[in-house]
Amino acid sequence: MADLELAYRILATPDPSNPTSSLFNPPFSSPSPSSKNNRPKTIGIYNPWFSASSPPVLSACNAALDHYTSSLSYRLVSIHLPHLHSAQLAHALTILSEISAGTPPSLLPSLSAANKILLSVGALTPATDFLLAQKMRALLMSHLAWLWKEYPGMLIVSPTTPNAGWRIGGGEGDLQYGVSDADMSLR
Repeated sequence: MADLELAYRILATPDPSNPTSSLFNPPFSSPSPSSKNNRPKTIGIYNPWFSASSPPVLSACNAALDHYTSSLSYRLVSIHLPHLHSAQLAHALTILSEISAGTPPSLLPSLSAANKILLSVGALTPATDFLLAQKMRALLMSHLAWLWKEYPGMLIVSPTTPNAGWRIGGGEGDLQYGVSDADMSLR
C-alpha cells in the first residue's frame, strides 16, 4: 500500500514549470499513524438512495454498514442532499455535453443506437442550460463542503446502483451490443 501511495504522490505533484499545473497545491502528506487513530470515523447516509435500492443491493449495503459500525467503530449519520434529482440531471447534461463536444464524427458509426441518441442530445444542449447545470453542481458542492465541515473526514456511502442488474432478454443481440435501460439505473 505504501508503494501505491508513493506512486500517487509522485503522479499528483503539480509540474512547477507548467502554467496551469503550477496553480494546484501538491497532495497532502500522509497523516501519521497516531493521527489516523484519532480522526473521527463517520459515515454519512442519504436514506432516499438506500430506499430506492432493490432488496439484494440493500442487503449487501446494510451488511457493509454493519461491519463498519460493529467492527471498525464508525458511526452513521443521516445526511440530506438538496435538489438531488436536479443535480443528477445537471451532472448527466454536463457529461453528455462534454462527451458530445469531444467525440470525433468518425467515431459515430461505431456507436450503438442508444449512444448515438445520447450524443445527439448532448450536442444540442443550449449554453444557458449548460450554465444552469454548473450552478446546480456548484450549489451541491457548497452543501457538501458544509457537510464535511460539520463531519470532518466523513465518508458518504451509497449503493453504486439501485439494482444488481437486469435480465438479458434480447438474446445474442444484447450480448453483442449490450443493454441500456436508463429507467433501471436512475430511479
